[in-house]
Amino acid sequence: MSAIEAVSPAFFEDRPVPPPVGSTEFSLHLWEMVKARAILPQFDGGFSDDPELRREFLVGARRMGLELVDLDDSETIAAMAKMSPPRKPLQPQQLVIADALNAIHDTYVVEIVRRAAKTTTILCWVLGRCECRPGYQVTFSAQSGVKGSARLREWARQLDVISPPDDGDLPPWLRGQQRTTKAQSRQLALFGMEVTPSLAPHRRGFRIMLGEVGKGIYWENGSSLLVLKPDASAYRGEAADVSWIDEAQEIDPLEGADLMAGIKPLQDTKPGAAIVLSGTAGEARIGVFWEHVERLRRGDARMGGLDYCAPEDTEFELIDNSNPDNEEHAMELLLLVHPGVGTLTTMEKQRANWQDLPTPQWAREYLSLWPETFGVRVIPSELWDAAGLDKKLAMPTRVAFGLAIHPGGSVAAIVAAWRNSRGVAYVEVVEHRSGTDWVPKRGQELCQRYRGSTIAYDDIGEGAASAVEMARLRPKPRLRVVTYRQQAAACVQILRDIERGKLKHFKQVGLNEAAARAAKRQVKGDNGLWLWGITASGGDITTLNAATTALRNWDQNYAGKTTTNAPIMGN
Repeated sequence: MSAIEAVSPAFFEDRPVPPPVGSTEFSLHLWEMVKARAILPQFDGGFSDDPELRREFLVGARRMGLELVDLDDSETIAAMAKMSPPRKPLQPQQLVIADALNAIHDTYVVEIVRRAAKTTTILCWVLGRCECRPGYQVTFSAQSGVKGSARLREWARQLDVISPPDDGDLPPWLRGQQRTTKAQSRQLALFGMEVTPSLAPHRRGFRIMLGEVGKGIYWENGSSLLVLKPDASAYRGEAADVSWIDEAQEIDPLEGADLMAGIKPLQDTKPGAAIVLSGTAGEARIGVFWEHVERLRRGDARMGGLDYCAPEDTEFELIDNSNPDNEEHAMELLLLVHPGVGTLTTMEKQRANWQDLPTPQWAREYLSLWPETFGVRVIPSELWDAAGLDKKLAMPTRVAFGLAIHPGGSVAAIVAAWRNSRGVAYVEVVEHRSGTDWVPKRGQELCQRYRGSTIAYDDIGEGAASAVEMARLRPKPRLRVVTYRQQAAACVQILRDIERGKLKHFKQVGLNEAAARAAKRQVKGDNGLWLWGITASGGDITTLNAATTALRNWDQNYAGKTTTNAPIMGN
């Protein structure tokens, strides 16, 4: 392809209607030639070379100002940079990602190191499908609702640069006017730039809504890309052809499980529907993103996507950034797995990252190495079994209760804890039931029956809402708050007590199962702090969380006070 062809108006023509099947708008040879320059991923779920699916991707890429050109053709690339607006060439790994997403699967995982155009590429893929397939529906979530909104604003700016909206794309009160009424301002804040679907025909074929209602991109052909919070309730009724979750490693493991459980049933009514999870290596081998990465690495035939990662036997000590002699080896590893070096980032920047970041963080973000010490069972089965008592002891007159609620409120548990005069801790599940409606009344009953006892809840879970309801009851249950730092200390204490033979339980099924599923979950932003998480097998650990809160309640508020094992009489 010559430079003249590349910069001609026909080459960059914005087409509101996609070219017909069999189009020769792009060169298959050029696609393969550019793609051949890419570093291939360590793991993948297969690739498609369907020309029409590739053409759809290029339609979306063009909307973002990206074009398929020969990367050795410096004249063409220079001419593209001088255009108004400027255009950029597609990079080899972007074609690899597109071909991986075009392979037929119902679930995809895309794990790529930082600065490799992962999110931009997937966006081009969904934009192309929305523009080329009437009525195509896509949902997008990031690690939080705020992040999702920020992504949409970022995309809107780029789309507006490449395909500027004309006067017909603006709300009626903004066309040639300088002032708006209060009512119009409220509409603008609520709905973004679009307040009515009956505006003049859109030259560019789509409109963008940035307000809090209906946030997303809407095409004239009936397609849509909705931006939703990563919450199962937000997806209620929102069936989609593609459900895309970006930065999926940042989603809380329990919330992520609920989110997937909410999305999957919605796919049933959409033939060919798919879920796409994208991100980088997380802080623990746990959660929906790790589960799907692991499936891809195992060769699960139902998993699509790709994984750019260093070999799992890579030793962290070999790339310890406290030793300057290791820098070259670290950069050698980086070049094996980072498809964006030399195009989207430079070796100079990567050397600076290696020197500035702690080694585990650098290895996660730039080698896709997941920590080995998290996400696996943390309570040894032999020690837990040895802590079990065959005979249930009478609960003392004064105990400390702990409340825990599963994210989403599907399950709740109340556990009692106390220590005897020798410092041995006992934990007993009092209630472990579905839902949360029963929690306030049961909490009141326990505080009335066990005089002097209190119920603690942690401030990082969903216990606060139930605590507010309990506080309205008369007589009011006595409540305590356990901060996440206190909860983290309590997790460590539980492990120490188990290892030292200082914790006893009564072989209750729910608590046994929770202990078998418990893993470490690192607290983001707090080096060294961790809480209970769940292993890759999933499950419910609500009883263990409640037991941990209860024991912290005892140690913090009752330590040193004597207890008796005399049973409480009456109800």
